[in-house]
Amino acid sequence: MRKLISILIPTVVILALFSCRKGGYEGTGYLTVSVGMEDPELVVKSPETPSEDMVFSLSIVGEDGIHSYTVEDARTLATEPLAVAAGRYTVTATTGIDTAANWGSAYYSGSTTILVKPEQTATARIVTTLANTMVTVEFEDPIPDVFNNYRVTVDNGAGQALVFSKADNTVGNTAYFAVTGTLNYELSMVNADGATYHDGPHAITGVKANQHYHFKFSLSDDTPTTGGFVLTIIVDEDTVYSEYEMKLDFGADGKPVTTTSFPLTNDITLIEGNDETRTVSFEASRGIGSLVISHNDAGLTALGLPRWTDLVTSQDLSAIRATGIVCNSVDFGTTDVQVIDLTSFISHLPVGSYKFQTTLVDTRNAYNMVNYNITIIPPVESRAVSATPWARFAILEGVWYTVDRPASLKVQYRKTTSSTWLDADSYVTYNEATKTIKAEIWSLDAGSSYVFRTVTDNDIAKDQTGEVTLPVLSFTTIGTPTVPNLNFDSWYKDGDAWMPNSSSSNHVWDSANKGTASFGVVPTVPEESDVVAGKAARLTGSTAMGQFAAGNIYIGKFAKVSGVGAEIDWGYGFNGKPLALKGYYKYNPQPINKTQAPYNDLNGQTDICSIEIYLVNWTAQFHINTSKKQFLSKDDPSIIGYGAMYSNVNDSAYKSFTIPIQYRRTNETPTYIVIACSASRYADYFTGGIGSMLKIDEFELVYDPAQLNASERELVGYRN
Repeated sequence: MRKLISILIPTVVILALFSCRKGGYEGTGYLTVSVGMEDPELVVKSPETPSEDMVFSLSIVGEDGIHSYTVEDARTLATEPLAVAAGRYTVTATTGIDTAANWGSAYYSGSTTILVKPEQTATARIVTTLANTMVTVEFEDPIPDVFNNYRVTVDNGAGQALVFSKADNTVGNTAYFAVTGTLNYELSMVNADGATYHDGPHAITGVKANQHYHFKFSLSDDTPTTGGFVLTIIVDEDTVYSEYEMKLDFGADGKPVTTTSFPLTNDITLIEGNDETRTVSFEASRGIGSLVISHNDAGLTALGLPRWTDLVTSQDLSAIRATGIVCNSVDFGTTDVQVIDLTSFISHLPVGSYKFQTTLVDTRNAYNMVNYNITIIPPVESRAVSATPWARFAILEGVWYTVDRPASLKVQYRKTTSSTWLDADSYVTYNEATKTIKAEIWSLDAGSSYVFRTVTDNDIAKDQTGEVTLPVLSFTTIGTPTVPNLNFDSWYKDGDAWMPNSSSSNHVWDSANKGTASFGVVPTVPEESDVVAGKAARLTGSTAMGQFAAGNIYIGKFAKVSGVGAEIDWGYGFNGKPLALKGYYKYNPQPINKTQAPYNDLNGQTDICSIEIYLVNWTAQFHINTSKKQFLSKDDPSIIGYGAMYSNVNDSAYKSFTIPIQYRRTNETPTYIVIACSASRYADYFTGGIGSMLKIDEFELVYDPAQLNASERELVGYRN
């Protein structure tokens, strides 16, 4: 049976301080944690000896699901217990790297539950064990002398394999795999005569954490000419030995042979639809053990080709035959020549690059593997590959297939309702490494359908003679939605509160007015004399019941007064992708004379106004509570694009502004928009200058990149 070595590391862990009073977690208790290790006595090779230098991180989670704490390094918390909310916790200690597979870094984990009582100290004692599976490989003499190279590939089915290889000097390494219940291993060997042997892949099931699998390979005869090969798998779980014999033949004659009816080079480039006959023949004088067609190619998977088909063991070949590969089942041990016909399969491959293999293994485990790297190109020199449409412009991309970029290569586009092709002659770039051409097409009509193509003079000549039909791609530009009352011309009164909308049934904008009007203060009002056009909005910092009342305006709805602040629902349904917000503003700041933490240090400084725009992917309006300091963080993952402008300059006249919207994810369409303006940037924290006045007018959402300068377009980031 497995022996365990218990090693106690006297690590006292002090947890982060919180004082909570919800969900039954009332009062304050104190918690210490000591972490030890329980390490299996491994049969062949042990991991590093646990020591006090090992770094444990801790996760402490309350059973209520609310209270949680983390400690990155338990050693830093060894001086005194730390107060936590009283209650029951699960404490988990971990050390090492928790990955699918890695060399040399074990991952230990352990947990326990503990009840922390008010005004008492509780100690959680945790014993950690190996949380992944350890793997080592050994090749006994005389294998290093008989074979020039050998390797064992091991994986756990999680997408990452580790190779124990003589060539890479990794045979003696220790590997750790995340526990999936399975280990797969595959052996490849090349002897001094250059003969190649292959076995696997094989799967081991029932694999658990805290186990050590040691693969030991040995020859059954020290001086083999023909003979056997023994693999012994040793598992430290109850010292289980798994052993089998793999027959090999070290003679120089009779090795399996693969022959193709076509020249086989590292890369085969063919015109799309090429239907020349292409067959592959397989011969093994000592009998075929397996004949496998395999790949790890996403394009072939999408076309329905199974990743692994052994013609010897597979009962159903319908899936591989459906791709056009003509093949038959093979009897184990047959010496007859077997033929696979790839003609139809290759002729139906779409444009792209594909990789697959055939592997022939005889009954003595000698093998022959052939790689097929096939690139299918169209019968033209270039081709359109993708379009990224916005509202008034699009980014179009194509590829060329010639060795050198054709001098006449260009992008052409037209509306689907037009027959006239237009050349893209501005903002065209080339990538010689990837053989791609990219063009920005401006001044397009929003919500309209277009087609585009990439062409050369040779392509056009072939098209005109009817030799080919030039391929095109279609795209549709998105719309240019706007927000009602962006010019701030529409206002109505709700009691004493001015509302920046055309009517109560068309509610888009709001302000703090409904919360302050009952105190005789209306910070946001229409401006009719000092305007750019029509009416404007005038926002003025004031006080109400001794609290600073901001002059503000935002897209959303005032919900209610909450404590000394307000609850607000931000956002208006919106699915456009503007590039910027433009408009006019005039600011007359005052010294800040009302402050609250954390901005008390701003007292006496000149006030700052703010204009912000958010594009987000919410499913509903965002709820803000100013009294509880619940705001939308600038780092919130829901934000697709954001832009802002701040100023503390005293203006004598209106100034124009342009705020580029910096997109964090250009491939996503927003669901809501927020525009928020304030005469005092920190008004959410009741900080600002009484009398600071911001006037805003004639806002506009920009969709055409021609309305921005180069640096502004760069900030938007739509080319990323």
